[in-house]
Amino acid sequence: MIDVVALRTLVALDSCGSVTATAESLGYTPAAVSHQLQKLSRYLGAPVTERTGRGIALTPMGRELSSRGATILQNLEGLESDARARSGDPRGRITVGGFSTGIRGLLAPALPRLQTRAPELTITNLEEEPEELIDMVVAGRIDASLIFDWNNSSLYLPPTLTTAQIAVDRADIVMHRDHPLAGRAEVTRRDLLGEVFVSAPRGAVCHRWLTALFEDLHSEPRIEYWAMEYDTQIEFVRAIGALALVPRLGRPHLPDDVTVVPLDDPSIARTIYLVWRNSMSSSPAIGMLREAMTAVAEGVTPG
Repeated sequence: MIDVVALRTLVALDSCGSVTATAESLGYTPAAVSHQLQKLSRYLGAPVTERTGRGIALTPMGRELSSRGATILQNLEGLESDARARSGDPRGRITVGGFSTGIRGLLAPALPRLQTRAPELTITNLEEEPEELIDMVVAGRIDASLIFDWNNSSLYLPPTLTTAQIAVDRADIVMHRDHPLAGRAEVTRRDLLGEVFVSAPRGAVCHRWLTALFEDLHSEPRIEYWAMEYDTQIEFVRAIGALALVPRLGRPHLPDDVTVVPLDDPSIARTIYLVWRNSMSSSPAIGMLREAMTAVAEGVTPG
């Protein structure tokens, strides 16, 4: 019988594209990945991979085995989830993906609750952008993930995934206390026309959302500074007086010389979801994870 670990390694290689990336996704060493692939080839009597220059690719038989094997692995995962659901006690290990503020604001605070309720369950995490995280869940590289969608911007979710809303998280404008708008109870998007912003890099989800704020004003934000992390953006706010659009959940500590002014439209928010494969829907671990993060969100997310 084909070894499940070897089959999972082949399917992961088909998804990740390289031995190094496959090793990272599975928590193996590159040597262990190569060993599993060689073992599978020996068992089948024909190679499942072949060299392509300095890389590696699946042979036609490897691609066929990966395609059919992915379905088999999903069925096994569903069978395991159903069996664990009958026992009612979450145990084993799951990997949860997320974006930085979601991990800081939801996952990390939920872990003590989960450790108390399910001491035999181990949760590890991985941080990435939402689009990448969705691909990782679909491919089986992680078990579930936090993702977010700004103002229902039609984030595509494949039909093989199930989703549950965890929180609705508003964003505010962070500015220096000496900024002319700092004394306002709230600001409008029109108030922000011509103001200097610091933003996440071009193409990042948060950059796209900041740009979308000005679309119905037939304008674009004046972005002169760039930083991926909100901590760094806040330093630009302090040092140069730029404005930053920062969500409330998982927000870094704000220095005394920085303040927050809400936007006047409460619909300017991101919706945070937990997504997982349909085959894991009966998993007690997924259910408990969802409950714990929802409880955290209800306690820390402003209304």
